[in-house]
Amino acid sequence: MAYIALYRKWRPALFEDVVEQEHVVRTLKNSVTSERIAHAYLFCGTRGTGKTTTAHIFSRAINCLNPNDGDPCNQCEVCRDILSGSILDVIEIDAASNNSVDNVREIRDEVVYAPSRAKFKVYIIDEVHMLSSGAFNALLKTLEEPPPHVVFILATTEPHKLPPTILSRCQRFDFRRITVDSIAKRLDMISGSNGVVLSQEAARLIARLSDGALRDAISILDQCIATGKDEISYEDVLSVVGIVKDTFISDMVSAIADNDIGRILKMVDMLVMDGKDITQFVSDMVLYYRNLLICKISLKPEEIIEASKETIELMKELGGRFSQESIMSIIKELSAIESSLKWATHPRVLLEMVLVKICESEANVSFEGILARLAELERKISSGEFAVKQDVNHTAKKETLPKKETPSSQEDQAPHKEKKGKSNLANVKSIEQWAEVLNDLKGNGRMALYTSLMDAKAVQLDHKFIGIIFKGGSSFNKMMVCKIENMEALESAASRVLGREVKFKCLDEDSFEDGAVGGKAAEKDELLEKAQDIAKRLNTPLNIIDE
Repeated sequence: MAYIALYRKWRPALFEDVVEQEHVVRTLKNSVTSERIAHAYLFCGTRGTGKTTTAHIFSRAINCLNPNDGDPCNQCEVCRDILSGSILDVIEIDAASNNSVDNVREIRDEVVYAPSRAKFKVYIIDEVHMLSSGAFNALLKTLEEPPPHVVFILATTEPHKLPPTILSRCQRFDFRRITVDSIAKRLDMISGSNGVVLSQEAARLIARLSDGALRDAISILDQCIATGKDEISYEDVLSVVGIVKDTFISDMVSAIADNDIGRILKMVDMLVMDGKDITQFVSDMVLYYRNLLICKISLKPEEIIEASKETIELMKELGGRFSQESIMSIIKELSAIESSLKWATHPRVLLEMVLVKICESEANVSFEGILARLAELERKISSGEFAVKQDVNHTAKKETLPKKETPSSQEDQAPHKEKKGKSNLANVKSIEQWAEVLNDLKGNGRMALYTSLMDAKAVQLDHKFIGIIFKGGSSFNKMMVCKIENMEALESAASRVLGREVKFKCLDEDSFEDGAVGGKAAEKDELLEKAQDIAKRLNTPLNIIDE
């Protein structure tokens, strides 16, 4: 006899065997016992949650000669014929391969005929969202007013793709994802029936990997049993599915927190040499960082994260080494390459590149410094010191300006650079609405950008460009502001406040005082004017990219 896969062998035969879909089962059983059978049902939910299985049980229940409290007896002639597939009154159609108008027209022509042996003629249309628009239109009239002996059961993983006209004519049942506990319990029962001992850690690992799909979990168990071992451990499951231990992932996260690139590259080499799936590893890393984020923002992460108490404590410790923004940035970086890895010629290189990028990113460095700056910012805002400090400094500068006197011989000997720097700062025009621009950034949740600009000055360079002058020792702030997304946010906020389109240039206070910036800007403007004039004479479009 040919081998039958476990997920087929253990497919539920009664409503009570369907795992964790009590809300669906209860309603369907009551429909059978009360003989209130609707003409169309819609079963929707993620894969492996029991949609098609429930449809098969329901098709037998409404046709069973000896139903038992809404369940089919599975012993009568009709039930046996439906189970064997020898009866023509229960038709299962795969809409993915039968999605044309002609296929639906065949159904429409056949429904007029009464069932040959059963009470109801049942059409189970799986993946119904795959039908074409024309096929849906052809099905609509039949679905609206079918003969009394016909029942349609539509199953889909994507109900949002169904037309509203179809949805409104069906009784809808949403199948939930199955919990880890329920899947693990079912796996333990199946493995025991096959004479195999499945450890609790292995069962829960399989359950987590299945992502709420019992069929996927049973398929993984079937693969583990095929190894021929009488006992299946946690390590056996890891070996079969090609994933790494949680300890390996936590070690990798620790290396990222330490910015230890050498250690990271060595671990990637171990990953590749052990034959692990890089795409699966990246997916596991995304989920691990998601758990770190939950540990930071949730008071009771153990209610959300499926892990042991010791593992959650380790996650809390690792999460404390990252800021919330850093974790979200890392999740974004890893998710961006997750889909690309499937088609990459050299997935290892892509993984190494993104891990090095994460380590060198400013989102993952100097967490203590950023935390201290944010705390100082909150203190200044709450006390009102920030606004007062600007006025005080401005007044102090005015009061401490030297009176105009005849320069002495000693003053004439002062360095020319210092005099030129003072005249540059005195002659530029400050942006009066700069505080409003900063408040706009703060109001829109751009706190990191806001804090980086707190100690900077904004001056008008020309009719279009505004210069942001950073004090010495503010290289980190300048680097933050110069990021493309931050510059776009700043320009957008300034345009809203000033009522005109503006561009920004990030400048160091020393170079601005030296006059080098002004000279280069003047030369650049003169060059642009000449280029524009030549392009105008030649009637040629000119595209200027300013970087």
